[in-house]
Amino acid sequence: MNRVTGKHLGILSAAFVVSSWGVASAQDRDQDQDRDRDRGRDVEVALAQDSPDAKFLTDAVRGDVAEVKMGELAQQRGTSEGVREFGKMLVEDHSSAMKKTAELAKDLNVIPPAQPSAEQMQKHDALARLSGAEFDRQFAAEMVKGHQEEIAKYEKQAASGDSKVAKLAEDLLPVLEEHLMAAQRLQSGDHESHDRQDN
Repeated sequence: MNRVTGKHLGILSAAFVVSSWGVASAQDRDQDQDRDRDRGRDVEVALAQDSPDAKFLTDAVRGDVAEVKMGELAQQRGTSEGVREFGKMLVEDHSSAMKKTAELAKDLNVIPPAQPSAEQMQKHDALARLSGAEFDRQFAAEMVKGHQEEIAKYEKQAASGDSKVAKLAEDLLPVLEEHLMAAQRLQSGDHESHDRQDN
């Protein structure tokens, strides 16, 4: 009787070991799968940073930051009322655009930049060294050139499809076009203040 019991116990013990190993193996597989999923998510985020939409959002936020700084500079150093009013418009509109763009960037796992590019800061610093009528002329020229370039980028993004980023670009285009027209007036010598028309 004892021999039978011992034999049975041996069989049960072996079965328990096999069963325990099977559970442990299953747990290890689950953990490996979890790690793979986590790595997959990390790769997706990294790829998102390199996508055309992510690049547009990053450049757009950086451009908004730069334009806010330019607007503040125009209010401080502008000689004409028109330049100072244009600077105020830049600060208001690009602060609003920056908030919308940064919020969408975060929703899409894109980290929005906090500072302008080195090139943008160089342009800002170059203008900051000017004063009087020379500042007004150079500022207006830079705003025309800069907004023409930005409008081209936004138009391209708006035509890229039906994504949220494309819709954002489409929504913000009228503001950039208004800025361009105002900058062109300044460049043509019209430095008077122009009231904005409510839509």
